[in-house]
Amino acid sequence: MTFNRPLPISGAWEDPDAYIEALLSFSTTSVLFMNLCGGVHMVDFLTREPDLYTQILPKDWIYFFEQHDTQDIIRLLLREDIEHLRGAGEPSVDQSSRTWNGGAFPPQSLLDYIFNIRLLTLQREMPTSSPERIELPKQVAMHMNRKKVHEVQCLSQHVASLSETVNKRRGEPVTHIVDFGSGQNYLGRTLASSPYYKHIIAIERKHQYISGAKSMDVRAKLAKNPKAQYFRKDKSPCDGCNDTPEVTVSEMTDTSQPTIEGSQVPDVPVFEIAEISLQSDELLGFPIKSPLQEKLPEPEPEIRGTLSYIEHEIQDGLLEPIIDHIIHPSPAEASDGKGKEESDARLMVVSLHSCGNLVHHGLRSLILNPSIVAVAMIGCCYNLLTERLGPTTHNLPILQSLHPRLKETGTSYDPHGFPMSKYYENYRSPGATTGMKLNITARALAVQAPYNWGLNDSEVSFTRHFFRALLQRILVDRSILPKPSVPEDPFPEARSIIIGAVPKAAFKSFTAYVRAATIKMSRDPIYGPQVQEHIATLTDEEIHSYETQYLHTRKHMSVVWSLMAFSAQLVESIIVVDRWQFLREQDSVKDCWVEPVFDYSESPRNLAVIGLKK
Repeated sequence: MTFNRPLPISGAWEDPDAYIEALLSFSTTSVLFMNLCGGVHMVDFLTREPDLYTQILPKDWIYFFEQHDTQDIIRLLLREDIEHLRGAGEPSVDQSSRTWNGGAFPPQSLLDYIFNIRLLTLQREMPTSSPERIELPKQVAMHMNRKKVHEVQCLSQHVASLSETVNKRRGEPVTHIVDFGSGQNYLGRTLASSPYYKHIIAIERKHQYISGAKSMDVRAKLAKNPKAQYFRKDKSPCDGCNDTPEVTVSEMTDTSQPTIEGSQVPDVPVFEIAEISLQSDELLGFPIKSPLQEKLPEPEPEIRGTLSYIEHEIQDGLLEPIIDHIIHPSPAEASDGKGKEESDARLMVVSLHSCGNLVHHGLRSLILNPSIVAVAMIGCCYNLLTERLGPTTHNLPILQSLHPRLKETGTSYDPHGFPMSKYYENYRSPGATTGMKLNITARALAVQAPYNWGLNDSEVSFTRHFFRALLQRILVDRSILPKPSVPEDPFPEARSIIIGAVPKAAFKSFTAYVRAATIKMSRDPIYGPQVQEHIATLTDEEIHSYETQYLHTRKHMSVVWSLMAFSAQLVESIIVVDRWQFLREQDSVKDCWVEPVFDYSESPRNLAVIGLKK
């Protein structure tokens, strides 16, 4: 944690203000960037005339791309020494005589574009001084995949370290950790266990997730089975009898589903009896060898974590009414009329990849709730953010046939949406537009992870985009969907068919893809009959002819998609910086910063926005 350098930016920037100004200026004036991030959609790639490839890319870029393989172009975007290629410090170098990778040399404007994207993108590498990771207990790590284990390992240690920082800087300890959108509560279960023993309040809106989390608490031996009741059989009144008492495990049906429940961790039954009649040792939370061999469990230490679950859909940052029963003491029994005593609870709100506006609610909770003293939020699913400033407008021709969801989210004016900060709201770009805005297409692109692309998965992705765009071409040719045009109205009535996911086997050939997509499209209440009439009746030969006719465009699409994913790193930077800037603008916030907390290769959404209250 570095309070004097609150953003993970290049050393080329003297201070955060200079960086933010450059970030917003570039993103609102570069026509190419705005086209690649929000102006075009891959679905429309083959239905426009002229096609998107020749419409949005400079001619010298196209000439260069035609002479190089797609994978080499990706390497240029992501890993090549751009400053060397730009001839930094060598203004006399004649670029026209140079070659690259055995072919044409990259145009200067392309090199400058790559340089600017890299320079303005927040740095994602974890500090080399990161502490050695603490292995998760096996019973806690169960059901986690490799990615989740990495995330929980890193974030649990980070939260524990941040708790100590809060204690030192405020002179009072954090008493509870509030997990926003806890899901299966992997993070909370870890923080409540050794060596952390934190008191966790897990807030989740889906009842089935909470039920699953509680079941995992039992299997991890962090809580007893709520369906099991333990009865102690009294000793026989006969003096001198050698009979021993009996323990019976009785399965009970739990018909109540409370929305709020707490459990101490660990919670193991303690017995004062000797004879054991037992059908299932799993329910007790510890193994049983035999009545003679097994010793009664030792008392647990006083310091232990707790887990409390709250089923609630978070719609704003006001939390204390929801968690009041946990952070405040019970009403005083004395009839002094004072009611509840003032709470000394001090809470930290955290999230592990909370979607959309949920991160905004978490950050605002630091401002709205007296008991919350720190936040550490990691976002994802930026497409689920809403727009606070209304319709997205750019000072350029709109190339995209807008999907209905663009109209719905782009006109919402949601007070909880993007942007959060006053700086972004009032920013006036050189293009004479006021307010920083991002549409859903740009925000959806921000979750790409181009630096994690390998040869196979990138080619699979290219094939998926090619097949979907080719199917769109068929839908337009068969008059099921209209041919896109450049609209004068920024939000025209749009027509589209959402196909969704299809089986992986469908991507073995374009014919297989069309057949699988036709099954899903046939269920569409509006277009289903037309699909049955015009698409389901296509022969394999007709479908294959489309693939043959447009096969040369697959590379064009691959290049544009690579440019879009590479450029969209800035979109995530724009969103994350806005969240930090919001905290920075609050009088009640003492310190705030952004830092990567996961290895990008394991979990690319790795930027945590952190704030401490005064």
